[in-house]
Amino acid sequence: MKYLSILTTVVLIITCLALGSSLQAQTAETPELLSLTDVDTGLNAGMTRTAKIYTNLMWATYSKRKPHKSKLAYDALIAELESDASAATVENETLSAQGISFIYAERATLRFSKLQDIKGAEEDAEKAIEFNPENVNATWILGKIITTRFFSEVERNRNSQRAVDLKERMFSTLKRVIELNPDHDEAHFYLGSMGRDFGQPELAIDAFKALTRIIPYDPRYHTELAKLYESQNRLQEAQQSYERVVTILPQQMNTRNHLGQLYLQTGDYPAAIKTFLAVLAATEGSKNGIPNEIEAHLGISLAYQAQNNFEKAEHHIIRAIVLLEARVLSMRSGARSSRARRTERIKLAEGLRDARYTLAQIYLRFNSPQKAVQTFAKILATDANDVQALIGIGIAYQMIDDVPQAETYLRKAIDLSPNAELPDAYNALGYLYAEQGIKLDEAAVLVRRALKSVPTSGAYLDSLGLIYLKQGKLDAAIENLEQANKHLPDTPEILLHLGDAYLEKGLKDRALKTLEDAVRLEPDNAELLQKLDDIKSSR
Repeated sequence: MKYLSILTTVVLIITCLALGSSLQAQTAETPELLSLTDVDTGLNAGMTRTAKIYTNLMWATYSKRKPHKSKLAYDALIAELESDASAATVENETLSAQGISFIYAERATLRFSKLQDIKGAEEDAEKAIEFNPENVNATWILGKIITTRFFSEVERNRNSQRAVDLKERMFSTLKRVIELNPDHDEAHFYLGSMGRDFGQPELAIDAFKALTRIIPYDPRYHTELAKLYESQNRLQEAQQSYERVVTILPQQMNTRNHLGQLYLQTGDYPAAIKTFLAVLAATEGSKNGIPNEIEAHLGISLAYQAQNNFEKAEHHIIRAIVLLEARVLSMRSGARSSRARRTERIKLAEGLRDARYTLAQIYLRFNSPQKAVQTFAKILATDANDVQALIGIGIAYQMIDDVPQAETYLRKAIDLSPNAELPDAYNALGYLYAEQGIKLDEAAVLVRRALKSVPTSGAYLDSLGLIYLKQGKLDAAIENLEQANKHLPDTPEILLHLGDAYLEKGLKDRALKTLEDAVRLEPDNAELLQKLDDIKSSR
């Protein structure tokens, strides 16, 4: 650029001329004008043209708050540049290619963001890139324009070839921005959002990972990254991202709860308990914190269940139920609710049901069937046809040897869902009949139906093996019980049934070894000990 270096001189000359005119107007005498015969007129013409170009540029910039005036100034400026025969080539007499590219990019920005002239803005952006392929701003403006056009096309016809082409062009343009400027946070955000929403998760992960590097203390980008990792089942990396969010915003209890759930999924129960306890410490006693407190109690109960800590699991799930019951009651006693409040009330009722179901399952697992019956009964008091609760209460009655009640509830569950797969219900009723030695043919049909849903269930294979044992089909019984032991090893109940089958078949050595294995697992089991003594004494 021939004259760009003398811009400061031009500005000073213009300023001095203006001041001189003002002073002359205040004097009585007119100064004598000197004829400068040795002036380089070519240089003065170039300086004048340079001054004109930069004056238009300054006016266009100054007028940006009035977009139409600014646009007229850019139009005049570009018309001045295009009047030179060389303006369409790489370099203009006055400005470099980079300078011309800058001016086109500025008008493109104005036309896109202020005047909504998408077509004109795109033409200017492409012209700017033609003059300077490394113009970051022009490439970024073009990327935003193509993104806008893509979404407009998607609204009309999502699957059109035009939409497909625009999508490909959008991604390639945004990638070009990042190639030119790896720290362009807006381009990374666009690319990450588009990748997330249009099936390119790895691209989105790279973009949001870059944003966490560029702006490390913004929790939004760590959260987006964590969600992407989670969607790809990259749970350890998701944990690390959520941990970063919690570090930045310690008061964000919903994120802490979600982090606790991730710890549960990965089997890190101590970390889950620590995280949920932190939520409880921050929210207990706060009305606004009740939803997070409930979620933390539910989560910590699951963690303690996994550690076989029955008392603490029970304590926390009951605490969650108490809080849920109080919220449901307050919703019912309130004024006539809006649709939003009705939706919230339905969600609370569902949450209460699920919490009670979890508590009842804890009681079943830790051999407290009477408490399980009471808990399932509360669910059924609200919905008498809740199939899962019917199955649960039937199993609980089976555990306390109340055969009529167990059969009633299990039958009702099956009758309510004739076309549904309810393997637990079929197996429980079949096992109930097997234990009582009644309806063995029907019992076999029920358990075989359960096995269609879960062919490798050790519990279901044990039930079928017991039925065959009661029917005297010893080879079939042994085959199924051995498979049950393979899929569910170290289960005393299965070993007991298998030992009985071996004994009935006359395989005393196998029976002895099997029962000895069972006793090692449950050394205080009186039934196992008695059977073992009987075999030893009969040898």
